[in-house]
Amino acid sequence: MSSLFMRLTRFPSKPFFPFTLRLFSHSHNVNVNDVNDDAIYSFNRMLQMRNTPSIIEFNKILCSLVKMKNNYSTVISLSQQMEFHGIRPDILTITILINCYCHIGQMTYAFSLLGKILKMGYQPNIVTLTTLIKGLCLKNDIQKALYFHDDLIAKGFQLNQVSYGTLINGLSKMGQTTAALQLLRRLEKGSVKPDLVIYSTIIDSMCKDKLVDDACELFSEMVNKGIFPNVVTYSALIYGFCIVNKLKEAIVLLNEMVSKNINPDVYTFSILIDAFCKEGKMKEAKSMLAVMMKQGTKPNVITYNTLMDGFCLRNEVKKALHIFNTMIQRGVMPDVKSYNIMINGFCKSEMVDEAIKLFEEMYLKNMIPNTVTYNTLIDGLCKSGRIAYAWELVDEMCDRGQPPNVITYNSFLHTLCKNHELDKAIALVKKINDQGIMPNLYTYSTLIDGLCKGGRLNDALKVFNNLLAKGYNLDVVTYTTMICGLCNEGLFEEAFVLLSKMEDKGCFPNAFTFEIMISTLFERGENDKAEKLLRQMIARGLL
Repeated sequence: MSSLFMRLTRFPSKPFFPFTLRLFSHSHNVNVNDVNDDAIYSFNRMLQMRNTPSIIEFNKILCSLVKMKNNYSTVISLSQQMEFHGIRPDILTITILINCYCHIGQMTYAFSLLGKILKMGYQPNIVTLTTLIKGLCLKNDIQKALYFHDDLIAKGFQLNQVSYGTLINGLSKMGQTTAALQLLRRLEKGSVKPDLVIYSTIIDSMCKDKLVDDACELFSEMVNKGIFPNVVTYSALIYGFCIVNKLKEAIVLLNEMVSKNINPDVYTFSILIDAFCKEGKMKEAKSMLAVMMKQGTKPNVITYNTLMDGFCLRNEVKKALHIFNTMIQRGVMPDVKSYNIMINGFCKSEMVDEAIKLFEEMYLKNMIPNTVTYNTLIDGLCKSGRIAYAWELVDEMCDRGQPPNVITYNSFLHTLCKNHELDKAIALVKKINDQGIMPNLYTYSTLIDGLCKGGRLNDALKVFNNLLAKGYNLDVVTYTTMICGLCNEGLFEEAFVLLSKMEDKGCFPNAFTFEIMISTLFERGENDKAEKLLRQMIARGLL
């Protein structure tokens, strides 16, 4: 009785339905709100009939509602009405309810219904048990799902490939690839043999962890066992090769797919287009798009977003805009990310007016900007000197329930420091802290840089030493910023001490750190010290 299985199947102290909808008035009329009117009307009519239909008929309606998704709370409410009318549920009814509770994250009630099945003298079937495993996985309670699995096996229950596929998928999504592989090895020795879905899930997880060689080994092992890959398996491997910068191998796999009459889908092509874009190979990316369309696969919003992002990374914002307009002409509606990419591209190209037009267009299309949208436009406005408008957007963010974060304020801080409005910059950092927003290292590096360039080295040192005293793990940028400030004031000894302290803390200088010190030393006639540092730089392979 102490097992997880028995603990989870106890009934709650009292029934509780947190998401119940008010579907019935006092006369039991249905308030149809985002649900299938006909199904609920039929259900209500059946309840009022003198000769009440069998539970089978009610189950049909409940099943139809569940299949439409997002009707889980509605189904729970309907089942309550059914029991209120004295209609006794059967195992299918209870399984439907278990599924509903799993999808709304109410696992206590899902497991209490498993207890009800046992109390009624029924044996839960594989579908019911798999649904409970899936519910735990959806809540990221993977450890509980594994314990539940072990309890089931110990009690003699049999699971199938779908059950194990669900469990392995849950492990993989939580990044527990090793545990998923161990479960696969256990399956290979047992009566339930792993299928294509299970192998593909683990291969996908390995690839996301950049364990591409291991994924290829498992792929070969799978094929040798007579389990042949599909488009999902190949796409996972192609993605793996792309993220480890092995594009040639990814293309080889694409050709292998085609030779085996496995048609790449929009996801496969989008992976490759994204990889080419990230490498700045826009010609190849467009060629891949052409191949995709020639095959008859229509690009989706993700494909177009990838291309737009690729052009923006190359500062070819007009070409990105052409892709944006082409997407709309072909009937693919841009999403928030599409607008974010274009707004960012315009801001980076100092075309802030065009960015504002797109931002306003989002409102016309009833599309709600997210925090990324606001932060991107605010940054563009700050850099173009339109601070007043930027602050208006901050107010708008607050009004829309999207409070500004540290990234929002960093844009203002950068502008204040650039304009040598240093007292305002210090006040802004204090304001961030007072609002409970934790400044990041970029915040402090920006402030230190501004203070150094504004001739307030002592204030910069105060901020820097305060960070060290509070135990911050400062990065190379923060150290380099402070070293640069010291060098510009001719305080080379202090700069060398800080360089040494930096390395003692396990933060190693980069080429830029050395270049700043060397160039300043040469300018001040400290040639010997400059040459010594230059030799260190060469010895470290930074030149």
